[in-house]
Amino acid sequence: MSQRILSQCRKELAQFQRDRLTLALAFILPLMTLLIFGFAIRLEVQNIALAVRDYDNSPLSRAYIERLFATRQFQPVRMAELSSIHPETMIDAGKAKALVLIPPDFSLQIQSGFPVDVQVLVDGTDVNNARIIKNSLQATTQFFLRQTRFQTSENLIVARIRLWFNPGRQESLSIIPGLYALILWIYPSLLMAIAMVREKEKGTLLQVYASSLTAAELLLGKGLAYLLVGISEAIVVMTLGAIIWHLRLATFPIPLLVGTLLFIADSVFFGLLIGVRTSNQNSAVQAVALKA
Repeated sequence: MSQRILSQCRKELAQFQRDRLTLALAFILPLMTLLIFGFAIRLEVQNIALAVRDYDNSPLSRAYIERLFATRQFQPVRMAELSSIHPETMIDAGKAKALVLIPPDFSLQIQSGFPVDVQVLVDGTDVNNARIIKNSLQATTQFFLRQTRFQTSENLIVARIRLWFNPGRQESLSIIPGLYALILWIYPSLLMAIAMVREKEKGTLLQVYASSLTAAELLLGKGLAYLLVGISEAIVVMTLGAIIWHLRLATFPIPLLVGTLLFIADSVFFGLLIGVRTSNQNSAVQAVALKA
């Protein structure tokens, strides 16, 4: 029985290698998915165009401006654009997403112990981005006041938050492993489902009835072949992720290897189930996409 399963596996791999479209679906599309989503998805808004008009022009106001841009979340608008366009119209013209107006008595009021109002105008066309900009400016202002010891009141309870996973907030550490799971679920199951349905469409599945191959041997042989294909996909995408995004193992590799193998096996046999239950390739693709 094991010999017939291995023979069926070798037959499937030989057919897989001869089909260029299937090869592209197995390796080129996963690589494109990894590159596109790996570089396109961002968890935080960055390079926000921020315009600042400093009417005080004092060392304290300049230190405040430096603190705003030290967060690396904001990108300063060029002074030439600030001088040519009235500050309040910067947002309407699309030159900036936010505008900070520092009043003339900024440093004098703060050093005298009086509160001072700094006007902030935020582009509200995107509500989520506007909320992020508002919270970031508020947090940066509070940090600036504490750093310069001009905080008028101290909080009795201060929460000190520590990120245990990805403390450096490196986006690739959160995005790329998720892409691994997405790729290794969709493409092995999709390949398995298409291979099984293709046998039905071409009528080659009827040849099994004339042979000594049982249904279990046929399914196990096909599943083993595409399990090896899925393992090859995992090696390729993980190697590419390690080269481009410098991902490294943080612990013993055995749980990752065993978990990846079980995950790919689950994906392959899910595609096998879809291939058995559907009658054409379009239905198989839609079923895999729906469950993914």
